[in-house]
Amino acid sequence: MRFELSQQAQVRLGQQMKLAPRVLQSMEILQMPLAAIEERIESELESNVALEQVEPGQGLDSASVNDSSESTPMPVPQTPAPMGADRFARAQELHERMGDDETAETWREVARREGEFDSRAAALENAPSSGQSFEEILVDQWALCEAPPPIMSAGRVLISNIGENGFLIRSIDEIAADCSEFGAETPTAALLTEALKRLQAHLEPPGIAARNLVESLLLQLTAREKNETEAVNDTRFADARLLVEHDLRDLESNRLAAIRQRHGWTNERLDTARECLRHCDPAPGRSLQVESSPIVRPDVIIEYDAVVDSYSARLASGVLPNLRVSEEYLRLSKAKNTDAAAKLMLNDGIRRARWFIDAIEQRGATLLRVVNEVIANQREWLDSGGGSLKPLPMTQVARQLRMNVSTISRTVAGKWIATPRGAFELRRLFAGGTETESGSDISWIAVKAIVGEIIAGEEKAKPLSDQAISLALKERGIPLARRTVVKYREQLGIPAARVRRVREAR
Repeated sequence: MRFELSQQAQVRLGQQMKLAPRVLQSMEILQMPLAAIEERIESELESNVALEQVEPGQGLDSASVNDSSESTPMPVPQTPAPMGADRFARAQELHERMGDDETAETWREVARREGEFDSRAAALENAPSSGQSFEEILVDQWALCEAPPPIMSAGRVLISNIGENGFLIRSIDEIAADCSEFGAETPTAALLTEALKRLQAHLEPPGIAARNLVESLLLQLTAREKNETEAVNDTRFADARLLVEHDLRDLESNRLAAIRQRHGWTNERLDTARECLRHCDPAPGRSLQVESSPIVRPDVIIEYDAVVDSYSARLASGVLPNLRVSEEYLRLSKAKNTDAAAKLMLNDGIRRARWFIDAIEQRGATLLRVVNEVIANQREWLDSGGGSLKPLPMTQVARQLRMNVSTISRTVAGKWIATPRGAFELRRLFAGGTETESGSDISWIAVKAIVGEIIAGEEKAKPLSDQAISLALKERGIPLARRTVVKYREQLGIPAARVRRVREAR
């Protein structure tokens, strides 16, 4: 028997790309919008005492921005070098000297105290309060109802099962089954049904707590009829109920002739019933919800100069503080009597501060280069707007600026621009497109706008079909398939032709 042992050394060659921390930080900051940059600056100022804000009235010291200039260091207090367990005592002293404590003012507080305008604070002050939630509003309404405690308890259970549109999201049996798991004192299906009737009669606006659309519309019609003072022989509400109970599908498809034939109504009687239904809300719960629009803060402002007939871009980051490397930390890092451990900490903080300042400056410069290129390519849209937006792929801008496409994508991500035509997402101006029959380029956004214009100019009694819209586009030199017209029409929120028809031919 023979045993053979062997050892083999294998060498493999390969390429692996690793990004340096400085590059990663630069890429991260480039992608941040203005609000996120403000938060990041405040965080860096709090975590790195080697980074400081230039107070109003002070100038940027060239030594703090560029270390190549050799400035004469100020005298440093002569203290013996710490030894043993006290080696970091001097570093702690530096933190205390810079005011690194919980009561220290942030750059926002200093700017506010100096009377400078703080756009973020102004935005927070002008933002609407969150107010009550949808469920809290209904609970407060229900608390004013006079009903036995079991009914009140069952009503609160039902309110917790009402969706944002105002309808019950589950059936009475399902709610009762869930409640049975909590004990015998929980509401039964019969008690929930009784509570539902009271909820529907008490909650405002009418139609809340309905189990479906038909029930909600009927509740709203009943409430409106009680408030009307018309003659007793008025058939508007009775006809409207009939439409809700039997003809909703035909109403949605605008098949008015079928409805008239089914009930033997005249055009005037049907129009009166439909007008009565127009006052009903298919989602009554939405009226109780306050939709808060997001606060848009542009990163770049594009302005028009009529004297030279040109557009120019500037950064909207005037509210950001001017940053520099701490002069005191620079001096201490070069002082001969500074402990080695403290000097290592100082150099690390100074290096991170320089990287951060460079990343902020590079972000602004890159953003301006990209926006100026957009201005050069979209001048016609800036002048006239509407359907004059040209296709502008990011690859084209990257090629013109000699940048990587990923850099353009990070620069554009989440950024807004303020233009004479309003505020827009910067990404919107990088639209794809097609070529017209005349050879000119047109963006898909512009094509979609033209589809809307064609539909807006149609005869209401004879709306254009999707195929007719496709032919109308072809007459303008824009070849577009019918299925693409359907997609754009739906994105614009425009219904089909049969629903857009105001009145069928008599």
